Amino acid sequence: MKKVLAIALTGVVCIAGQAWAQPQPAPARPATAPAAPTPPPGARPAPAPVAPPAAPAQAVPAPPAPPGPAPVRGLPGGPNIRFDVTITDTGGPKPVTKTLSLTIGSSNNNGSVRQTSQATNPNPGPPTIPISLNVDVRNVNWLENGIRATVAIEYQPYLPDAKAQPGMVVANATSVFVDGRRMQILATSDPVSDRKTTIEVTATVLK
Repeated sequence: MKKVLAIALTGVVCIAGQAWAQPQPAPARPATAPAAPTPPPGARPAPAPVAPPAAPAQAVPAPPAPPGPAPVRGLPGGPNIRFDVTITDTGGPKPVTKTLSLTIGSSNNNGSVRQTSQATNPNPGPPTIPISLNVDVRNVNWLENGIRATVAIEYQPYLPDAKAQPGMVVANATSVFVDGRRMQILATSDPVSDRKTTIEVTATVLK
């Protein structure tokens, strides 16, 4: 009986020992984020991102300046214009009047006259002397308020009975002429005599 009880206790002890010796499962560890890789020694740190520059403020445009006066220009395809030039000498034995005409297109065109005559020389020397009359009409333009042109004249008066001839008359004027109206552009006196010279120009639009 004692042997049977001893064997039974021994079996119980063995079963209890096996149950106690069975390993228990380890508790689960909480999941953690992977650590950032450590840069190798001597490596430069990555530059920090640079923020983009702020957009410059847009300047408010200034209000446009008021338009100035439009330049005066010749009208394209304008008509022809006749220039009548009258030269009058007074103060001598009798007045002397000389006239000439030029017809010029009014689109910034030019015209000229060159005339030289040989007159008897009243003084000792060559038997004749040159007497010239030169006229230039330049930059002719037909405008809304008239006719603009530059008139240049070289005129040598001649007195057959004078011991000394009067000096040459030179005129150069840029004027706006009224259609069909005579305009005086020069009035001068000879410096050594009583002779006077006037130059008048008439510009007429040919229709």
